[in-house]
Amino acid sequence: MHTYPDVRKLPGPRPVGGPPGRHAAHSARGAPARPFGARRSGRHGAPSQTSERTLRVLAAGVLCGLALSLMIYQYQFRHLEAVVAAQVYRLFTPVLAASRAPILWFGLGTSAAYGLVITPDCSSALLIVPLCGLGMLLLIPRRLTVSRVIRALTVAAAVMVAGNVLRIGVIAAAVRFGGLGAGYQLGHLILGSIISIICIAIGLTLLTVILVRQRPARRTGPARGARS
Repeated sequence: MHTYPDVRKLPGPRPVGGPPGRHAAHSARGAPARPFGARRSGRHGAPSQTSERTLRVLAAGVLCGLALSLMIYQYQFRHLEAVVAAQVYRLFTPVLAASRAPILWFGLGTSAAYGLVITPDCSSALLIVPLCGLGMLLLIPRRLTVSRVIRALTVAAAVMVAGNVLRIGVIAAAVRFGGLGAGYQLGHLILGSIISIICIAIGLTLLTVILVRQRPARRTGPARGARS
């Protein structure tokens, strides 16, 4: 005859870490997990916001200083444009930039030599100054990063400067073939204006594309593993 121990006298399982009612609070496995990305304190986001605001203010100050410099030193900038255009068109025809004036001399050594003056109305500074003002306005919304705004402004300004150099060359070619009368009027008023409008449209289009373009989302490791 087999005897069985009294089940009521056997010791029951003891809870780990404290009384039965507080097991979930003291157990390491039962501790409630903190949500991913939750902040411990509201003060952690303050330094990043302050640095972002400071960066925007500095970028706006640089753009404002650049616009003021172009307006104050517009004569020196026009001379720089003449030097750059001379370096470009020297590959195709004899051309020389004046040493201290915004003048391009074409056809040197021939009887048909003439000088082309880059006036304030024909300078690309007239386009870059409003572009700097637009950049300061674009820095106000926080959804646009400073690096993206600066990159968009740089691309647009480069297109406009290149278009103005092309415009100078077209005017010079029109003067050479049509003379200082009809040739200059055709190159300056018609062909030059068309080139300026096209380059401004291209520059503003590229600026808009860079600002609104969305970066492709990066795929995480587990996501790639699940798809493979």
